[in-house]
Amino acid sequence: MKKSWLFAVLWCLVMAQVCSGAGFALYEWSARGNALGGTLIGRADDPSAIAYNPAGITQLKGTHVLGGVTAIAPDVTVKVKGEDSTSEKNNVFLVPHVYAVQQLNDRYWLGVGEFTRFGLATDFPSNWPGRYNSYYAEIKSYSIVPCLAIKLTDNLSFAFGLEGMYFDFTKKKMKDLTTLGIVEDMDSQVHGKSFNYGFNVSFHYVPVKWLKIGFIYRSQIQHRLSGRATFDRPAALVLIHSTWFRDTDVQGDITLPDSYALGITFYPFDKLSIEGDVVYTRWSCYDKLVIEYGDDLTPPLGNTQTSSKKDWKDVWRFQFGIEYKATTNLSLRASYVYDQSPIPDEHVDYLLPANNRHLFGAGIGYKANNWSVDFSYNYLMYEDRDVDGRNDGVKDGKFTDGKAHLVGLSVSYKF
Repeated sequence: MKKSWLFAVLWCLVMAQVCSGAGFALYEWSARGNALGGTLIGRADDPSAIAYNPAGITQLKGTHVLGGVTAIAPDVTVKVKGEDSTSEKNNVFLVPHVYAVQQLNDRYWLGVGEFTRFGLATDFPSNWPGRYNSYYAEIKSYSIVPCLAIKLTDNLSFAFGLEGMYFDFTKKKMKDLTTLGIVEDMDSQVHGKSFNYGFNVSFHYVPVKWLKIGFIYRSQIQHRLSGRATFDRPAALVLIHSTWFRDTDVQGDITLPDSYALGITFYPFDKLSIEGDVVYTRWSCYDKLVIEYGDDLTPPLGNTQTSSKKDWKDVWRFQFGIEYKATTNLSLRASYVYDQSPIPDEHVDYLLPANNRHLFGAGIGYKANNWSVDFSYNYLMYEDRDVDGRNDGVKDGKFTDGKAHLVGLSVSYKF
């Protein structure tokens, strides 16, 4: 048992090195969770509860490990007024997850998990019409979450967890140099990374056999990013202004939001469970993105700081999932999710060309002896969005045909 626990922890550390994601807020934390639209807050009855509701791991006996990956293939088309439509490049992003749970005694459980809560990837051709705002953006993050769950009574459990989060941000855009008498664009990149901590508290309550209630609060996490700004300066710029736009250090601040989630699961009969959840995320903490450049940067800007106003708003996510145990070994799952976009119309940009989204999911689970295998497929659909042009490279146009295909696979074992 000790060897299996050590193996699970080492697996967490290895898998965390390759994490990347698509979409600023991610909820793809297990294949079963994907198929159920994230409705494991009330159920919380497998090792991935560490991500959804750690208090629920008190339902697990002995030692459990679970690992897997979700493949995400996003796509969106941006129509710029007076220009040809531009679609994202075809990419597939892999989002891994891994969990281990150990029952210590009849009252205490210990768990640890690695999963991704925030990620983003947009990739357009470097010569597209919106290149002066952004042509490539990526957020990579991973969270390592150890937690302790306590069974307060036979029906009520509580858990507390720490969250160590690595955060990595990259943005590329072109700089228009025509005001300097140079017709060639300049490619620029900003890259920074950070590591900081947060926490979560959760409850799981089973008042009667046919009802489960789960709740989790996740704290804000403040990141101070440090990195470099690099510029591919055209020869004409170097010849005329050799000290302008030299590579330099950068720093930036971003506060990731806290959130509240409540899930209620009903069991009309033993083989069927139905869960509905609400998730409230306080994105209003993301009011601006400030980048501070080092002294090596001496462009004709009059300062070494840029600030992009965001003013994102607090939003709701509504999740509905149903699971039916068709046989002793086979489970069938389906779900629907409505997820509000936090981005106001006046500050929408090409860093995240998105809108409110609808997510449809389905999947199966198969158990044999101590093994379980889960498979999921989700289709994500963004609502179209009209865009008003601004002086920061965003042009009049429309986001359309936004979608993503998500395929998940998880494997678990009980010792």
